[in-house]
Amino acid sequence: MKPEGQNNFSQKSRSSPDSSTENNSSSSDSEMEFVGTSAQGILKHKNKDERKISELKRMLAETEINLKAQQEKGSMLENCIKDKDDLIKTLQLSIDLVSQTKEMTIQKLQIQMMDLQSSLDLSRIAIKDNDGGNRAPAHDKVVKERKELNMENGKFREGNDQIVEIEKILKSKEEEIARLEFKIDESKLKIVKLEGAVKAKDEKIVKMKEILSEYNGTEYNKDDDEFVFLGFSKVPSIKLVTLPNFEPFASAFEDIPSAGRGWMVIQRRIDGSFDDVISSKLKPGCGDLGGEFWLGLEKLHKMTTNRRMELYIQLVDFDDVSAYARYDHFVIGGAKENYKLLCIGKYSGNAGDAFSSHINQPFDDFNLFRSMTYHPSKWWGTMNCNLNGIYQKSKVELLTPDGIWWGNWNLGKRISLKSCKMLIRPVVSQV
Repeated sequence: MKPEGQNNFSQKSRSSPDSSTENNSSSSDSEMEFVGTSAQGILKHKNKDERKISELKRMLAETEINLKAQQEKGSMLENCIKDKDDLIKTLQLSIDLVSQTKEMTIQKLQIQMMDLQSSLDLSRIAIKDNDGGNRAPAHDKVVKERKELNMENGKFREGNDQIVEIEKILKSKEEEIARLEFKIDESKLKIVKLEGAVKAKDEKIVKMKEILSEYNGTEYNKDDDEFVFLGFSKVPSIKLVTLPNFEPFASAFEDIPSAGRGWMVIQRRIDGSFDDVISSKLKPGCGDLGGEFWLGLEKLHKMTTNRRMELYIQLVDFDDVSAYARYDHFVIGGAKENYKLLCIGKYSGNAGDAFSSHINQPFDDFNLFRSMTYHPSKWWGTMNCNLNGIYQKSKVELLTPDGIWWGNWNLGKRISLKSCKMLIRPVVSQV
C-alpha cells in the first residue's frame, strides 16, 4: 500500500533493522486524531466518539448545575446558622438581664423583710411596756403596723410570684436555646455532608473532563475494538491519521526507548528501493510503510502547521554506529513557499547539528533555476546533510549532495550512511 494519491502504499511490508515498535501509542493533537481503521470503520468510530462526547458534555453540564445548586444550598444554610447564632446571643443577653433583675428583686425583698421584722419586734416591745391607759393607743399602733406588715407580706408574695414567673421564662429560654443548638448541630452536619457531596462532584467533573479531553483528541485512541490493517501484521503500529480539511492517510508509529512514545514515521531509508520514484512523488509521498518510506511534503506542511511538532532523526553508519539529532519545533511551509524549512527549533543529540543551516531553504526539487549539470538533492538545500538522496550500499565518499549523508565531520568529506529515519510527534505542553 503506497501513499500516492489516496496513500496506495505497496502491499509488501518490510521492517526497518533499527526500528522499535509497540502495539499502542499515546500522543495526539487537539485537532488531529490517530486511529487504525478502514474508511467505514473510521465513520463508525467517529459517530461512536461523537455520541460519547455529546453524552459526556450533557453529563458534565448536569453535574455543574447540580454542583451550583448544592453550593447555593450550602450558602443558605450558612446564613441560617449565622442568624441562629445571633438569636442565641440575644437570648443569652436576655437571660443574663433577667437573672440580674431576679437577684436584685430578691435582695430588695430580703431587706424589706428584715425591716418588717424589726418593726414587728419594736411593736411587741411597745405593747409589753404600755399597760392601762396607754394600752388602747398601743393597740391601735399594733393594728396599724400589722396592716403594714400584711401589705409588705403581700408585696413579698407578689415578688415571689414574679420570681417564679422569671424562672419559668428562664427555663423556656434555656429550652429554646437547646433546640436552636440542636438545629445548629444538625445544620452543621448537613453542611459537612454537602461539602462531601461537592468534593465528590468536583472529582467527578475533573474525571469527566479528562475523559472528554481523551475523546476530543488530546491522546491517541485506545479503544479495545481498534481495527487492524490486514496484510501489515509485521508493522502492527500502522494507524490512520485525520487532519482538518484533509484526506485521511495511513502512517506508522514507533516508540523510542530514550525519547518516549508515539513517534510518527515520516521518512525511512534502508535499501534504496524508492530511488527511482521519489523525485516524482516528493509532494504526495511514496514507498512502503514497513520499508523505505516518504510521507510527502504536503502532509508534512499540514501536520507541522496544524500543531507544534518535534523532530527526531536516527542515523546508522556502515560500522553500525548509531546517533541521533532532535529538534523541538519542526515547521514546513506550503506549496507557495516551495515547502521551505521555516523552523526546526532547538537542537539536542549526539549526531551534531547539521540541519540548522538549512532553515529558510526551499525544497530543492522545486527550484526552478537549474543548470545542465544540476543534481536535485530532494532535500532542503545542499548545505550540511541530505537524507533523501540516492542510497549507497556501502561506505563511500559522495561527490555530490545527492546521497544519504549527515555533516562533514569525517575529514570534511560526505560519507554515505547505512540507514536513517525521521519521526515527529506533537510537543507536549508543560504547565
